[in-house]
Amino acid sequence: MKYLIGAGVGLLAAVPATAADKWIEAKSDHFIVYSEGTEADARTLATNLERLDGALRMIRGMSTVSKEVPDAIKLTVYQFGATSDIGMLAGQRGVAGFFIPRAGRSVAFVPLKQDRDTGLGTRTDGRDIDPAKVLFHEYAHYFMYQHSAAAYPFWYSEGFAELFGTLQLTDNGFNLGEPPEHRVSTLKSSLVDVRKLFDPPKEGDYSLVQRQYAQGWLASSYLTFEPSRKGQLADYLRRLIAGEANLTAAEQAFGDLDKLQTELNAYMKGRVRAMGVTYTNFVPPKVAVREVTPGEAAQMRMHIRSSRGVTRGTARGMVGQARALAAQYPTSLPVLLAATEAEFDAENYPEAEAMAKRALAVDPKSEKAQLYVAGVHLERAKTDPAAFGAARAAYVAANNANPNHPEALAGYYRTFVLAGETPPEDALIALEKSFELAPFDSQTRMTLAHRLLLENRDKEALILLAPITNDPHSGKRAERYRALVDKLKAGEREPLIAKLTPKNGAEDEKDDG
Repeated sequence: MKYLIGAGVGLLAAVPATAADKWIEAKSDHFIVYSEGTEADARTLATNLERLDGALRMIRGMSTVSKEVPDAIKLTVYQFGATSDIGMLAGQRGVAGFFIPRAGRSVAFVPLKQDRDTGLGTRTDGRDIDPAKVLFHEYAHYFMYQHSAAAYPFWYSEGFAELFGTLQLTDNGFNLGEPPEHRVSTLKSSLVDVRKLFDPPKEGDYSLVQRQYAQGWLASSYLTFEPSRKGQLADYLRRLIAGEANLTAAEQAFGDLDKLQTELNAYMKGRVRAMGVTYTNFVPPKVAVREVTPGEAAQMRMHIRSSRGVTRGTARGMVGQARALAAQYPTSLPVLLAATEAEFDAENYPEAEAMAKRALAVDPKSEKAQLYVAGVHLERAKTDPAAFGAARAAYVAANNANPNHPEALAGYYRTFVLAGETPPEDALIALEKSFELAPFDSQTRMTLAHRLLLENRDKEALILLAPITNDPHSGKRAERYRALVDKLKAGEREPLIAKLTPKNGAEDEKDDG
């Protein structure tokens, strides 16, 4: 589907056109992996990710009993090509892997192999980032917001992810605590200033951001493993969630900040603490592996490109291939869905609807096809408000096919707001369930915050908005929301409510990108 994600989308390079002879699917409790490698490659990646998930659960004090989640909630990982191919897809050279969280369609992209090119511009200083560590780092972010979304400060959000990015799996356990090699030079080049770490200047340069990453790892490691500091990090986070200012929360949770600063600088120069975990009677995660059908394999590269996010112009360049594949594989559901997506992203809405109906003829219970039908009706509703009812019916059909698809749940609620109608009780329940299933999705989070403000539940709404207003990666977007929150606290509620009001279509997506 069309998503304008980051500055690189407009420069999105084509995924290499040569299709692999086969693709392998590996499905586990929390992941779906598609690999153009061997069955062993796909199985290993899914297994390692499940083991990372288990380690995160154990460290966070959660149940380590693995329970399968619905496919719509699973992270889908595409493993293909070399590191340079991932950089092309990301629109940024040197990217070794990346992750896009969103309701019902969270995806990650990682290389099957690393480039061997040592030509002009290739880094050869030994600090290249291992793609597996990039994926572990990004999944740690996803896990954090999936299970306990909050207004995490930058140093902790990145420090936590850096800590688990270097997790090393052993035969029957894991080791945690190894310093990230690509942060070592930054650690050695500057001393820790805890006040700047916990409450950095609003305008920071590149070197400050790099110190936040490196020293965030240092502080996360120390506060996790130092026995005398047990419980302080959890207390600090609880205080932030309750609304305390950064430095106030730090002083209350950690005590004398000058003492902590001295300890962190000593820790940086000394022996890093770590932990090794060995499971008794270790049982590897269950992973089901299959070779995908010829139709699935044929559409995979096009599907990857669409999943990354495309502009209308890029999508229009894909329509010819999509239609040819639909003619070649007329009963392949993955092919028909990929063709539907290409038509929709190209804004060929009648053709998208026709292709979605072909998909429904193959599988009447395809919630993905119903979601595209809903999307087409929402486009029509821009000029014909009666189409909101048809969109609503399609969301209901998608929900009947899959009661745990967060996009169908949130979409059902939004049709009432967009149509200027009062959402009934079942729509309010649907919105809340969508958020429970996909708390990392910012649009769903903002929609629920809007609902809470309308109900005069301002405190709860501000807690929900905190990850957005404090997101260090959002730049001016976060600044705009902080300004609106300040107005709300001063008694001027309407500007924030207006900003959060759901909108229909691209204007909603472009607003705060």
